[in-house]
Amino acid sequence: MSHHKSNKEVEGDPDTGHGRGMPRRPDEDELEERTEEDREEVGLSPEPEGEG
Repeated sequence: MSHHKSNKEVEGDPDTGHGRGMPRRPDEDELEERTEEDREEVGLSPEPEGEG
């Protein structure tokens, strides 16, 4: 019996796109949009000070 997991076990199911670890990082546009939404939810300006 092997102590280490196979690559397939670590990578997850390629058909569903779901890995067994942390979710994939969103692309830069999606990440920026989510950041702006999060800032608005807590009452901050969508753009950080000194940017935009």
